[in-house]
Amino acid sequence: MPIICKTPVANLSREEFLERDDIVMDCAYASQNKLGRLCDERVYERDLADRLKAAGMRDVLTQVPIVVTHGSFEKEYRLDLVADAAVYELKTVDQYAGAHFSQVLNYAMCLDIRFIKLLNFRPSKVDGKLRVSAVNDADRHAARIICESWMPLSPRCHLLKDHLLALVSDLGGYLEVSLYEEALSVLTESPETRLTVTRDDLELGTHSLRMLAEHVGFYVSGFTQSIGFQRSHLQRLFGLLPLKALHWINFNHRDITLMTLLK
Repeated sequence: MPIICKTPVANLSREEFLERDDIVMDCAYASQNKLGRLCDERVYERDLADRLKAAGMRDVLTQVPIVVTHGSFEKEYRLDLVADAAVYELKTVDQYAGAHFSQVLNYAMCLDIRFIKLLNFRPSKVDGKLRVSAVNDADRHAARIICESWMPLSPRCHLLKDHLLALVSDLGGYLEVSLYEEALSVLTESPETRLTVTRDDLELGTHSLRMLAEHVGFYVSGFTQSIGFQRSHLQRLFGLLPLKALHWINFNHRDITLMTLLK
């Protein structure tokens, strides 16, 4: 199994989740009323877990690991709270950001569950956001890789493609882009390198990129809109770097495109 969570987490129905959520929200409000809204995230996590146990919940666990593996690659995520098989992510931020919603949906897809909830203790009243994942395990494994614009320049280029194919076959698509980037970097042994950014012989600074071979890098993204617009900006960056080629892997829902930019 490439994704392992040893703690029981169930794919609850909406009614089952909301039944548990009534208790969780009551305890979350009580926690904030007692502690205020300026404590660290882990403080609320521990206090909420204690209150849920006192309220009669049977299985309440914090910092529950999810381990994602593929070949020599391994990455561990941590679920802040699992309460009778319902999963919660706690925050102490002024307001939610897109990355927070992406984070919990990534967890939901890893666990193959439909419902997961964010709890933010920083506002004047605990702000709960229920997220619903529309992507199940079968959907993730229906992803396809498009290589029509890919051009291999070395054996290591073929290695990149082979590992991408195997990785998607094993984990499926739709998961967070940084997971695939980290995995491909480990599997291809491609270090992150600072490259000099130059315009008209003027050195402007450096930019970090994964280097696959000499003068050949790769870039992983998750653009789902305006792909041509994003490509034009990537092409400009590529033109400023000391590279001959840049392999671009873009995860766009079901479609994963591997293409090559050349000078």
